[in-house]
Amino acid sequence: MAESQGPTPDAWAAVFARMAGVLMTEQTVTTVLESITSLAKDTLPGSDGSGLTLVDEGSNRSTSAATGPLVERLDALQYELGEGPCLTAVRDSVTVRVDDLGNDPRWPDWSARAAEAGMSASLSIPLRYAGRTLGALKVYSTRPHVYTADSEDILGRFADQAAILLANMHTLSEAEALEERLLQALRDRDLIATAKGIVLLRENLDADRAVQRLLELSAQRRIAVREVAAEIVASTHTETV
Repeated sequence: MAESQGPTPDAWAAVFARMAGVLMTEQTVTTVLESITSLAKDTLPGSDGSGLTLVDEGSNRSTSAATGPLVERLDALQYELGEGPCLTAVRDSVTVRVDDLGNDPRWPDWSARAAEAGMSASLSIPLRYAGRTLGALKVYSTRPHVYTADSEDILGRFADQAAILLANMHTLSEAEALEERLLQALRDRDLIATAKGIVLLRENLDADRAVQRLLELSAQRRIAVREVAAEIVASTHTETV
């Protein structure tokens, strides 16, 4: 079978422009991952389905996006059996191409059942970023011998961009979580400072003794100082009503 021709430079520019726009226009991680798998399926000739498996820091695997229920079933079958091309791509961080599932000896159980489900070929590319394998992007076809070395190059470049998007999403998520923790710390600090001032005036204490009073109330009631402070501040609002 002749090698398929990959997208032209203009076509690649259009694909990457669409991918770059994902983070700027979509709000949820799920939507981003669905866009990646849809683009992979549409970009690679002969593909009937695509999916994206992610691996967390505990090595837990999950299909985070798929273009259809059959892809989800084929992925779930790999996780259940502990074997399959996608798992091999993630574990060994290598490209895994299957030309004919019905005649592939590497994963006998999975290949046989996948062939029974109607799939004939697959191509899985690990998502690598900064020395870490984040997961794998894979495509499936109902026809054998669809994928070629050219296909590997196409999906490989696509996976590189997908890995960058995923890494950026992770970094953004961590930054947002850190920002929220910092903002909460500032809110707690301001709340405790306000409560300290109220205790200082109510009980005619100096600043250090007012702080000690908050700590004593926290210990006595077995609740956080922030909660004690919130109740004291709330009580002043009740008094003024």
